Amino acid sequence: MSQKTAKTLGVILTLTLAASMFAACTNKEAVNTTETTSKPTSTSEAQEPVTIDWLAYNSFGQVDPDTKIQKMVSEKFNAQYNIWYIDTNKWVDTLNVKLAAGEMPDVMYIKPDYNTINKYVSNGVLAPISEDTIRKFAPNYAALIDKYELWNTVKSDGEIYALPSVNINGDYPTSLIWRKDWLKNVGITKTPETLQEFEEALTKIRNNDPDQNGKKDTYGLSDYALPAILGAFGHPGISDFKNAGKGIVNLDYIQKDGKITFAAIQPEMKDALKLLHKWYKAELIDPEFITSENTGGYWAESNAMLNNRISLTGKGMYYHWRDTLNPVISTDLGGGLFQNLKKSQPTAEIAFGKPPVGPDGKSGTIQWGVNSVPVGITTKAAKDPRKVETILKMAEASITDYSYYTTTFRGVEGEDWKDESGNIISLNPAITTADANKKGISVFHMIESPDFNKKNDAFNYEFADRVKTTGYVPFPAPTVDAYGKHAVNLTKLTDDYYLKIILGEASPDVFDEFVQKFKANGGDEIEKEVNDIYNKNIGQ
Repeated sequence: MSQKTAKTLGVILTLTLAASMFAACTNKEAVNTTETTSKPTSTSEAQEPVTIDWLAYNSFGQVDPDTKIQKMVSEKFNAQYNIWYIDTNKWVDTLNVKLAAGEMPDVMYIKPDYNTINKYVSNGVLAPISEDTIRKFAPNYAALIDKYELWNTVKSDGEIYALPSVNINGDYPTSLIWRKDWLKNVGITKTPETLQEFEEALTKIRNNDPDQNGKKDTYGLSDYALPAILGAFGHPGISDFKNAGKGIVNLDYIQKDGKITFAAIQPEMKDALKLLHKWYKAELIDPEFITSENTGGYWAESNAMLNNRISLTGKGMYYHWRDTLNPVISTDLGGGLFQNLKKSQPTAEIAFGKPPVGPDGKSGTIQWGVNSVPVGITTKAAKDPRKVETILKMAEASITDYSYYTTTFRGVEGEDWKDESGNIISLNPAITTADANKKGISVFHMIESPDFNKKNDAFNYEFADRVKTTGYVPFPAPTVDAYGKHAVNLTKLTDDYYLKIILGEASPDVFDEFVQKFKANGGDEIEKEVNDIYNKNIGQ
């Protein structure tokens, strides 16, 4: 056993023992303050603030005591906050050590994601929260979670163990970007929408010299747009070819006929790969797609498009490619990827495209989904109903009080930001995340309000809504041990077979062989575990 493994196991064992002591003195009954709350016996006692150990934020920097924001929050909720600092880049390991030592906050972000909930539940760290209590003190927040159907993502054995959070950007699919000037140069005035129109456009891009340099040196697309082509047949089996080739897991779950399974092994992917092989053979796909159009720099950057090699790219978001400038902000130059393209190719024009519609009417690009970092109330906080009530009221304020939301998210008006015709303009554009945390910015911003976020950044979101298309969201399944054991190898197996079929190194018929290998090498084991735990979590 390596020293690193031994150390990790030691921490886990210590955490388990310490957490079991917490669990022993904490009954697993859901926190319910709808009927009884701690009732003060005197006026002076009623005014005494509740004290909350706070870790419900991404802690990039140590927060200064007594910031203006903290004072505002303390006065609003009659609470004092002991703000924990844990380096967000070392969050899991550092927090586990503290928990193992018997130190526990009252409220905390659950990271890296909702999949950690089951571990914290089994270790006695998280307390169940009754739905009645949530709806009593945070009715508008509860309605938001109802809208996005996120309650099942924070359940364990049928009980709610955390407050789901929303990232509104995840409601927007990744963008599909065409070189509009190239389309015009080859006689296409309508942005392609069907697979047939895509094929016709890509063929002209390859053969009709769209950059007008007299050479046949352009291709239709590379790896970043491939998931959108798979999406014309169903949920893409691979969401990121570059990372899959490195063994970085990106196998999406889907729910089919009431059962959680993998998108990669669905029969419609066989038809999608047949088409991609046809396009590769016709030289519509850049042969360098195997090593990716991103050869360095920002993860969403298409170096191939910057270098006038391809006409279509994907993966980036609407804000990366925004080409409409905000007239209120004189320094606005558009999205970062759009700016980079204009620097590299000053005459370039872009068009936001729609993902192609396939033979059965399916269409979509990759979409992250709105499910964000959940907020857990610990067994320590659950012992004091006032703490639970205060935390829930803070979640409700994030949804109902625009001034509170903007102050906790952006900072103090006139000091950190100003409002110009409905646009929130930062007065400290160069401030680092750590320095912002130091001032208390984004420390009490525990729940994102989609409506307030859009109001905060109206121009960007109005643009986003105009270019929004359709997307595929991975099914939010729980983490299981079998996934950790097999997912990397299954990702490599999927990438290997997909590439062989696209490149023509194997017949599309080997897809059936791939499915059998996938299932035999851990796929079936993962599916059984994930369905068993999911059904248990939601109380079935």
